[in-house]
Amino acid sequence: MNPTMSKIEVVDLCFSYPGSSNPVLRNVNCSIHSGQITALIGASASGKTTLGKVLKGFFEPDSGQIGIISPDGALEKCGARERLRLIGWAGAHPEVQIFAPTVWEEVGFAPSNLGLKGSEFEERIVSSLELVGLIPEMFREKNPLSLSGGEKRRIALAGVIAMGCQWYIFDEPTAGLDYMGCRQIIELAEKLKQMGCGILWISHDLEIIDRIADNLLEMKSGSII
Repeated sequence: MNPTMSKIEVVDLCFSYPGSSNPVLRNVNCSIHSGQITALIGASASGKTTLGKVLKGFFEPDSGQIGIISPDGALEKCGARERLRLIGWAGAHPEVQIFAPTVWEEVGFAPSNLGLKGSEFEERIVSSLELVGLIPEMFREKNPLSLSGGEKRRIALAGVIAMGCQWYIFDEPTAGLDYMGCRQIIELAEKLKQMGCGILWISHDLEIIDRIADNLLEMKSGSII
């Protein structure tokens, strides 16, 4: 979790869902900086979530380019497979993806797939739980599905953070949470920012965005305006 890259650069990106001739994204140009929280706003169906999914690597764009500009200014094209590794994704309700019988196994799923073992594996789980404000010893053996809504959300986010990504996309991360739950997610984003990670925060909540965002992007009809 020690990012060294400076920013993700999106150039003239266009995208249509398979089987559709109607473009969802039209000539999108933007930058997402490491060590900053970039907010993405816009009306429903403006293309915000689709842009996030393309950036994450769930889809390749029809045209245009997604690249990484390193601290020395070099631009390197970044394909979908590489973006899946570099960028963590948390949808509006990441807790619905919880499946493991214990918190430890849930958060450890990604590190295990990455081949981490021994102390490195355990350290990744512990640090991820601590980042989301949960005490590992207290939650280790608990069934995540038995926890409160806010705790489930944080467990799911810990699972994403355990990937050790350099960038994170949060799509409506505070949806359905009470004041305390929102505050905990905001604190998590600010901790990741302090660690040098870059965050794309997709939301309709302008009050939260006004509080946390370093940069603001607005979408309308599939374009950044």
